[in-house]
Amino acid sequence: MTKGSQLAKAIVSKLGRGLVAVATIGGLTGCNLPRVVSTNPEISAQVSSIVASDGSLITTVPTDIFRLPVPYSALGTYLPEAAVAIEDKRYWIRGPIDVRSIIRAAVANVSAGAVEQGGSTIEEQLVKLELGTPKRTLPEKLHEILLSLGSLEGTSKQKVLASYLNDVYLGEGAYGAQAASMSYFAKPAADLDLSQAALLAGLINAPSAYDPLVNPNLATQRRNIVLAEMYAQGEISLQSYQGATSAGLELAPNPAAALPKLGYFSQQVMAEAQTLPALGATLPERIRMIEHGGLKIVTTEIPADQLAAHQSLARAIPVIKQQPSGALVSIDPANGAIVALVGGLGYDNGSPASQFNMATQAQRPAGSTFKVIALAEALSQGIDPAKIFYAPPRITIPASNGQPAWTVSNYEGEPFGYMTLQTATILSVNTVYAQLIKEVGSTNVVRLAHAMGVQSNLQAYDSIVLGAEPVTPLDMASVFATIANYGIYNKPYSISAIYNATGNLIYQHQLQGHRAISSVVAATEIQILHKVTTEGTGVNAAIGRPLAGKTGTGENWADAWFGGFVPQLATVVWVGYPQGEIPMIPPSTPIYVVGGSWPALAFSFYNVSALEAMPALAFRTPSSFETPISQLPIPNAGAPLSGSLTNVVGMPSAVAQSSLVNRGFRINVVFAPSGEYPPGYAIAQTPAPGSRLTPNDVVTITISNGTLIYPSLVSVPDMLGMSAPGAALALQSVGLVGQCQFAQSPPPTLASTLPNEVWEQSPAPGTQVGKGSQVSCVAEPT
Repeated sequence: MTKGSQLAKAIVSKLGRGLVAVATIGGLTGCNLPRVVSTNPEISAQVSSIVASDGSLITTVPTDIFRLPVPYSALGTYLPEAAVAIEDKRYWIRGPIDVRSIIRAAVANVSAGAVEQGGSTIEEQLVKLELGTPKRTLPEKLHEILLSLGSLEGTSKQKVLASYLNDVYLGEGAYGAQAASMSYFAKPAADLDLSQAALLAGLINAPSAYDPLVNPNLATQRRNIVLAEMYAQGEISLQSYQGATSAGLELAPNPAAALPKLGYFSQQVMAEAQTLPALGATLPERIRMIEHGGLKIVTTEIPADQLAAHQSLARAIPVIKQQPSGALVSIDPANGAIVALVGGLGYDNGSPASQFNMATQAQRPAGSTFKVIALAEALSQGIDPAKIFYAPPRITIPASNGQPAWTVSNYEGEPFGYMTLQTATILSVNTVYAQLIKEVGSTNVVRLAHAMGVQSNLQAYDSIVLGAEPVTPLDMASVFATIANYGIYNKPYSISAIYNATGNLIYQHQLQGHRAISSVVAATEIQILHKVTTEGTGVNAAIGRPLAGKTGTGENWADAWFGGFVPQLATVVWVGYPQGEIPMIPPSTPIYVVGGSWPALAFSFYNVSALEAMPALAFRTPSSFETPISQLPIPNAGAPLSGSLTNVVGMPSAVAQSSLVNRGFRINVVFAPSGEYPPGYAIAQTPAPGSRLTPNDVVTITISNGTLIYPSLVSVPDMLGMSAPGAALALQSVGLVGQCQFAQSPPPTLASTLPNEVWEQSPAPGTQVGKGSQVSCVAEPT
């Protein structure tokens, strides 16, 4: 016998007697032994889940550590026995340490002069997993044994084995049997067959070496070794052994198919969770808790409403070559809960921009939907909705208070003449609101916008009244929810409660509300916005119950909006191109897309579904609150000046004709297509609203008989400095017509202008006009 062998024998003899003593003491006084404190962040990591308001799973939080702890009963029939057979065959019949295996390993290690064998029990392996570092020296091995005795004393064998199988790394980022089963087979561990269970058990020893996705042959050999051990130990029959060893690997390596995908709503949930101090003092701490804390995040999502939101956008926006997208946000006004949120037509549709959330991340001009804020400010300042404004087709607001001069035009189909503020709102008349912003002040409108829920930064320019400042659909949904809640703003939220990995409540949402406008102002505005959906630009949004809302169309038809509400639900829809503010006009789209078209339709489709189980409630009137806003009654949409012609534009044909006949006028009806109103609605009238008439005078009303097909828009070229023939060619190249007249340029340009050179043009360079439009220019005589 060599000196090395003799030394090994002596050490083993002493170690064996020491371990027996430790085991004996551990059985008597385990309460005095040290206990392990987990220091391995990978083992403590658990996958967090995001659930809907009804408790159903929406998705799990993406993480590089995939761990789904389950109880012993969910580990299936075969996996526990397969793990014991290959890792610790005496597990069920011995205590927490195995003296025999430790002595055997010690002999090999001392003889070799290095630690080559571990001899660890499942209990000791569990301790190593908790500590996060392997214990390989003899003193560290003894400490590991003491920890296993102290920590697991009084714990059942099944519970220890369950903890071990929930913690052990099994490759492909999966920690624990459930995560590995989902990763490799797209099924829970409880459904594993014998062959699959043996494959997972075989990965414990060396998950990278035996990875079936990388080394299928080695994985098969290792699986068969596990099966052979199970057969040798009497755990399975010969027939089962032969059947399992001859089976293929039957992998389904697609974790994304096994788990719900991330979506727009859950993206918003994770963004909100990162702001909650309950999850950590710093952002990195909160992110780690969200990704690895095993949280159960209970959200406000109503699954049926979320599905309806997706389906409604897809139904309202036709599938075309140059496909616009859409966003929808729906909020419970009573508390700010977001019940549905869609940020595009497909979160994972393959487009590079598909996961950009247009509902919360994109800021776009809101168009005339922003008028509801200016109207609220006007009513708050005491301006009566019956106040009369002159509404020309175009108006220039003089420069004042640091604001430049501003020229505003009405959209096609909008009336002109004298009208009330209420009528101007119902029919979305820009030139009235351009005057209104001068009265109420753009700074006041910005202040109120933030109070009503707009989080985006706003500049106090007069053009804000027409929605020129960019906002998000979530911003505008908050504004409409504030009006629906009779002036009380509740901060929107998507998280109701959060439970930690042990099931304890660690966060619960608290209402965060304040009064933004008075209840009387809100109720007055609701009455006006209700008429938008019955007589104005929002008729396509009708849902067969009391409804209030407002359309909005961005500059050059690049963004289209509809925002509206019933007492129980406020919803905003946006339609546009995610890439930027691209006009939605023919031939790119089949129609000129405005707020009253696709957005209003999507709103209607969604609300019919979302409100199906809710009662139809009426809105409260201003008189139901403490004081009326004015001593004057709020006029009807068509209320004229005394002795003047009623405004019927925007009314259904029968209503428009009845209104005129009842006042003694004769009617002449003509028909024309419209880009703003659906068929059957009045789109123009002659004479203009407010004209003085006598009984039996004839009023001509134009009724929409279809969608107006507009010419494509082009930019007027810059012809200044060109020759007259060159200017004609420039116009022809973009589909415009025109011919220069000749006139002498005025001083001081006279001296510098060459013969035949263009020195004036109209419209100005860069103006968007329809193809075929006439453009004029003036050139210096030859």
